[in-house]
Amino acid sequence: MLRAPLLWPSIATPVAEIAAIKDLYAHLTGLEFSVKAWEAAFLLYKTSQHPPPTISRSVASRWRFIACNECVMELYHLRARIEKIRSVRLRACPSLHVFIDSSRMRAASKRFDEYFPDIESLRHACAHKGENEAHPEVHAPDGRYALTGFREPDRFSTPYEGQLRYLDITEQSLQRINEIVGEFFGAFGKAAAELEKQGHLE
Repeated sequence: MLRAPLLWPSIATPVAEIAAIKDLYAHLTGLEFSVKAWEAAFLLYKTSQHPPPTISRSVASRWRFIACNECVMELYHLRARIEKIRSVRLRACPSLHVFIDSSRMRAASKRFDEYFPDIESLRHACAHKGENEAHPEVHAPDGRYALTGFREPDRFSTPYEGQLRYLDITEQSLQRINEIVGEFFGAFGKAAAELEKQGHLE
């Protein structure tokens, strides 16, 4: 099971960094939450494909779109958390820099962009769905119909700025998300071990 490395201030942590390290750890656990939230949305999507007999087809269809929107939003938030940790949160923890593997953080970010190149556009399309549908001349590839849906099995797609953007709602996508976050967490393994060796603050 994917778990955030325990980054907790030690008795050797500079006073000025205590709150910052706690905040960094909170953001790492936020990544863990994002993975669990994506998996929950994915399970709702799978349930919508084979709903219980008490659930009507129309409700199950809505579940499918709710699940896909949640998958898009959680993945977007996950990417934002990664970048905030790299560009903002770590700056406030200089005592940890020597113990953090920046190459693994870069590798995780690069892999995210390779696996999910459309996520920012998808987020904007989902967040402004009404506006997009009202202006197909801007967003639809054919300039006529800006429709969100499934043109291929398990591939959620929506037009944005003249191109069709998509996200696969699949087990492979979930595995890739775990892979990315696992790699990112790996960058903090030495820092977590060093803080534990020094002795955590109460």
